[in-house]
Amino acid sequence: MTPSSWPFTGRAAQLAEIRSASRGVVVAGPPGTGKSRLVAQAVHDLDGVAWVRATAAAAEIPLGAFAALLPTTPPTGNPLGWAAAALGAPVLVVDDAHLLDAASAALVHHLVTRGGTRVIATLRSRTPVPDAVLALWKDGMTPLLELEPFSLEETTAVLKGALGGHVESATVTRLWRASQGNALYLRELVLSGVLTDADGVWRWRGPMTITPTLRETIAGRIGEVTPREREVMELLAYGEPLGADLLAALGSFDAVQQLEDRQLVSVQPDGLRLQVRLAHPLHGEVIRDGCGVLRARTMMRRLAEAVTEAGLRRREDVLRVAVWRLDAGMTGDPELLLAGSKRARVARDLELAVRLGRAAVAAGGGTSALAALATVLFYTDRYEESEEVSAAVWETEMDETARADLGIQRAMNLAVGLGDVTKARAVLEETTRLVRDVPMLQGMYVMRAVLATLTGDIAATEDLLARTRRMGPLTPHGERTIGGAEAAVLLARGSARECLARVEETRTWIARERDAMGSLTAALTGHATNAALLLGDLDTAERLADEGYRLDGQFGTWTRAILEFGALKARVLRLRGRLGDAISWARDTAARLPTRSTLAGPCLGELAHAHALLGDVDAAEEALARAEATGMPIGPSVVVPLRLARIWTQAGRGDVARAVELCLEVAETALPCDLPIVLHDVVRLGRPDLVAGRLAAVGVEGPLVALFAQHAVARDGAELDAVSAGFERLGLLLYAAEAAAQAAARYRESGLSRGARAAETRAWHLAQRCQGARTLALMDLEVPGLTPRQREIAVLAAQGLTNREIAERLVVSVRTVANTLYAIYDKTGVNDRTALTALLNRPPA
Repeated sequence: MTPSSWPFTGRAAQLAEIRSASRGVVVAGPPGTGKSRLVAQAVHDLDGVAWVRATAAAAEIPLGAFAALLPTTPPTGNPLGWAAAALGAPVLVVDDAHLLDAASAALVHHLVTRGGTRVIATLRSRTPVPDAVLALWKDGMTPLLELEPFSLEETTAVLKGALGGHVESATVTRLWRASQGNALYLRELVLSGVLTDADGVWRWRGPMTITPTLRETIAGRIGEVTPREREVMELLAYGEPLGADLLAALGSFDAVQQLEDRQLVSVQPDGLRLQVRLAHPLHGEVIRDGCGVLRARTMMRRLAEAVTEAGLRRREDVLRVAVWRLDAGMTGDPELLLAGSKRARVARDLELAVRLGRAAVAAGGGTSALAALATVLFYTDRYEESEEVSAAVWETEMDETARADLGIQRAMNLAVGLGDVTKARAVLEETTRLVRDVPMLQGMYVMRAVLATLTGDIAATEDLLARTRRMGPLTPHGERTIGGAEAAVLLARGSARECLARVEETRTWIARERDAMGSLTAALTGHATNAALLLGDLDTAERLADEGYRLDGQFGTWTRAILEFGALKARVLRLRGRLGDAISWARDTAARLPTRSTLAGPCLGELAHAHALLGDVDAAEEALARAEATGMPIGPSVVVPLRLARIWTQAGRGDVARAVELCLEVAETALPCDLPIVLHDVVRLGRPDLVAGRLAAVGVEGPLVALFAQHAVARDGAELDAVSAGFERLGLLLYAAEAAAQAAARYRESGLSRGARAAETRAWHLAQRCQGARTLALMDLEVPGLTPRQREIAVLAAQGLTNREIAERLVVSVRTVANTLYAIYDKTGVNDRTALTALLNRPPA
């Protein structure tokens, strides 16, 4: 892509405002917001447009900005009248009007007051402008259009238009933060090559690169600075945010004030302190890019020494000093590096945590540094290396606390990182034998309970948790960890409301911790999201999924949070019927999967499920095959999403009988929290008679499960209408559309044509909001009047199966298949398989 190929996208409202301004308009905004591009787009199809580009150099000459448009010899009389007559353009664009000389500004004012010329001017906001230009909007002659930086949504649209494809949401957010919505900076970041196209998804890969254009643009924005001002900006480039007092001591308070006056730094209150930052994050990138190695090391050494002398009063000071000392080439302090690594892990800057952890080991940090490194390696998906380090440390001498912590971490890495549940259990059992301290033993039992939950052994989980509490009172740390485990088992049992209450209690315990427990917070948020889904509270579930996704922070390195909550977000969207959006989220998420992952099941399962519901069974089977190759089936949470996706892929292939069989097979071993959705899928596939009794007795609380049971026993159109309305109230639009389509069929069977038409209309409108859903129940909207068996045979015939193949698939005679096809042709008005295929595969109306 080249700068000239960057498309104009968005700003529709602002474009319309400029085009509708009969006398003209003044467009103001910060540098780089696209003022000139917007105006150019607004006038590109107009005739007789004259352009004036004001510059600081031309401002030294009266009417200098208009020199190219005016005759060389000025008159002796009225210069403004002469200049206005000489221009003769119906539309005048004045770019950077804040740089106009007084005479040029007076001419612009004269043109507006005289009429006959539309004047469209751009200027930089928060910058002094000539009085004549200021009067244009101050006196009401033209409107003032304030152009703001791109919002996150606008950035998404611009990137999609520029790249011609889907951009990962985390990448969009990172680009938006880096550019702060500045259109010029956004374009240059994309042109720098930081994005790569992986499986149809654009993602940010590697470090930020500064293009020559971006460097020159930012250098121009910074302009000329004094040596003291440059020193302050360099200190900020390596250390922002910095306290104003510290910055003044290291540099010059007058320089800070001057930079603030020029809008090159911002000063914001932070409690009793004033914190100073560069005006834009990319300014720091450019300043660092221009510093030599020795200069950079000098700045970082000064920062490290100054903050250390001040006493490392803030939590983040340890991390910052550790990084400054490391980058400045100072002697390694293993304790400081280890503390910095732990702080970076809490802040979710995981790659920095690994870097500091390795430095702590290299500086002689010993066993404690190696154990901490193993932990951060787990968080960054380096599971094999984490196990190598942990196994080596395991053989060394250590105290009980270190042994217990390492045993828990190693078991977690083995189970959820490497999928080796057997070895994880063995490590926990060995650790339990080696530990005597009661709080540590309680921690071992809680971890064993977590492992049992992961594998679906809920009875073992409950036994282990009960034994933990019988050992005696728990420490605050123990209360936090057992709270997460108890919330998980309540969810598995289907006690959604109790689960949510336990989550809130545990969050109260976590709030008392100085450094938030990120992993436990993520686990609790995941439990709460699933509990809200079980209750049918999609709004809460979506809010929690978004909250969990944001736990990754600004660095985009905590892949497990992105994978887990990206899959949950896709599930919420699928249940809402927003299948295209669900695919986008699931595809984004799946693009981050490592080569092997226990989370391949939920991520790729959601992707396959949404594809299947849209009728794209080839894409669904491709996602399922990838999950088979890369997944680790350690338990229900990673297996059930794939099994549900396979059910709907079978249904999409037309093998409804096999899809129903798969549902019943899954139901035999499903946890109570999964059972209602599995049984309800049988109802959606047209066999409520097989599961009505089980749904009524499932024993899982909440309005959604009650509605599932009501759906299974609905016998006529009116009852199915009521079920559909209930699903719509909960926001499950696909379920609502399917129930309405089933209601229409029941009305037709009863000879109630009026009710059938009303239900069909309602089902059609609901289906239109499901982004192209093509399920068995919705097929009746395209081909009304078919029985379930006829629909099944019609789909198989449309997929190219012969009569004999259909007969073998459905265990019926070839004659039965042939007779059924004749009946289908008669009802649909088609004459052969080709026409039937076209009918069934046409896009939804």
